[in-house]
Amino acid sequence: MIGWLIYSEADAERNRTYIDWLVIGALENGFELKLLYTDDIVIGTRNGVNILYYRGKELSKPAFVIMRTISQILSSHFEEMGIRTFNNQAISTMVNHKFLTHQKLSRLGIPMLDTFYYKKSTIIKSLDTVHFPCVLKNCTGRGGSEVYFINNQEELLEIVQNSNFDELLIQNVAEQLGRDLRVFIIGKEIIAAVLRYSEKDFRANFSLGGGAMLYELSRNEKELIQKIVDHFDFDFVGIDFMFDANNQLILNEIEDVVGSRTLYTVSDIDIVSLYMKYIKEQINC
Repeated sequence: MIGWLIYSEADAERNRTYIDWLVIGALENGFELKLLYTDDIVIGTRNGVNILYYRGKELSKPAFVIMRTISQILSSHFEEMGIRTFNNQAISTMVNHKFLTHQKLSRLGIPMLDTFYYKKSTIIKSLDTVHFPCVLKNCTGRGGSEVYFINNQEELLEIVQNSNFDELLIQNVAEQLGRDLRVFIIGKEIIAAVLRYSEKDFRANFSLGGGAMLYELSRNEKELIQKIVDHFDFDFVGIDFMFDANNQLILNEIEDVVGSRTLYTVSDIDIVSLYMKYIKEQINC
């Protein structure tokens, strides 16, 4: 059984070790992963049938696809070809847009900060709806990049004007800065949680130099997280939370192409192997 592992070439270069883990985990579970770069894929329809070329050669369908890049059109094409895709296109679309994530989860009663959506081209008309200080984010940003602490209107307009993204998310400031929680999810199961912290930055991302430690979830925290997990068809995601003044969880965002370096750093949990086992179970269903 062969599956495709989809990366951009640039991301693959930065994640060679992780790719090796995925390939080894697949072999241990009795299947093979073939790495494909998005840069070399051409999709189309011929005679009313969806097809895919890779480096000029038409490929037969794999047993499944693992998406480790963000491309809604490519995910959709795989699914239209009848290929099981991890994560599916609907989940990828929702979690890779920060406002859509808040919009969809609000119906579940999940605690979250007041969150507003703006377009770069029209925000100047809506300044009276922005309260300072605030946090500005690119709606489709990743890894803590393109996240800004804004003190006043002048800072906001300067950063927006100099930004290269069009969709903006503006939130109230969390009561606890530089501290957040990533919860790793496979299927319907909570695997582990990692507390991330920084004494130098309001963002706690490990990739930005913050620290991390394994975190034991309370019963109430597990129930809150499970409410999200049970409502959506996740395969492998990271749900990120902040904390309010009483140390209660507040939704931050959900990562689709979730990294696991922090979890391997602070624990002996082999989450890649667990993910490969999950995929095997899903394909054999």
